[in-house]
Amino acid sequence: MQLDKSSFTIPNKRNEALEELIRENSTCVTYPAKRVFLEPGMEPQGVYYIAEGRTRHYMMAGDGTEKILYTLSAGWFYGETPVSLQEPTGLFSKAEVKTQIYIIPLRTYEHLVDTNKMFRDAIMENILKKMLILRHEIENLTFNSCKDRLKRLFCSTADTERLIDGGWYKLKVHYTQYELSTIIGGARVTISKLINELCDEGFIRMLNRNVQVNQEEYRKFMENS
Repeated sequence: MQLDKSSFTIPNKRNEALEELIRENSTCVTYPAKRVFLEPGMEPQGVYYIAEGRTRHYMMAGDGTEKILYTLSAGWFYGETPVSLQEPTGLFSKAEVKTQIYIIPLRTYEHLVDTNKMFRDAIMENILKKMLILRHEIENLTFNSCKDRLKRLFCSTADTERLIDGGWYKLKVHYTQYELSTIIGGARVTISKLINELCDEGFIRMLNRNVQVNQEEYRKFMENS
């Protein structure tokens, strides 16, 4: 299973030359954790490049129900679609943790796309990766059960570089049950039930209210996904 099949994104590989170009042509802002910096109907100030931190981008129904499209980490761009189309954003954007962002003004962004191949290639790769995320999200919601979607999310965010107690992976992100419900599209009561089932099956365990994924169960799920 590839990480582009999850709405959770890991940091992109850093490109020092690209980041220097962005710093020279942008304004740097820092948002505190939980700050909503864009809402539907707002005009983005430019194209956003995430230098440090993580952002969440989601829709909200009239009753307050949220649906997360993706979270973006360091090295990702955001806002290129509404800025290029000169339309207001249709999503909420929130800093999940303290986040440093470079904002590239529209005219500067258009100039860089026209004149700088490195910048243009980075923007294109970013757009295509997000298209894959959304395509796999449609596939996920259409063909996979709520339980499988939960397993997929846990596996996609498992920190496989560090093994705990000889057989468990921590998650890179701590999710509340509400956040899990908004990501995978299930009721909170359903999420609670499924977490208990996955614990009974040995797929995950709860330690200090944090989810850990079993190494062997992770391997089997990845091989079959």
